Amino acid sequence: MELVKKSIDSVIENDRIGSPVFLRCVLHIVNETMNLLHPAAEIVSLSNGWMPSKPKCVYAQGDADATQITVMVQYDGGQMSMLSVNRVDSETAIDLMLVGNKGVIYHETPIGRHYKSGTPPEITLTGELTDVITQALATGQPISVEG
Repeated sequence: MELVKKSIDSVIENDRIGSPVFLRCVLHIVNETMNLLHPAAEIVSLSNGWMPSKPKCVYAQGDADATQITVMVQYDGGQMSMLSVNRVDSETAIDLMLVGNKGVIYHETPIGRHYKSGTPPEITLTGELTDVITQALATGQPISVEG
């Protein structure tokens, strides 16, 4: 994930898309035994690093031990993130679209027909708001993020 982070960070720092306002990210995981909560928290961490304001509310659906989790994060400044982690049979991959107030960036790994040149993201089992995501999954309700 560090390569994805560095790539997107450079786009934001060079003001090529302006201030981020919406992130759509789909992460495909091949690991059959990994709990999906940790990869979900890792992409929430990426989103929190790119958005210009703090998380306000988290809503999550799915089952961390099954095949899919979807997490929506609403930020204080009105920005939104729609993040999904899916268990797949093929290869770990990420597909994201970050919309800024001046443009959009798309990132996909592996990269379509250039599949052999793409580097799959590495999951590091770090992340943010793990407890909030867990609570949102358990209750099925939006959870406010404290401080």
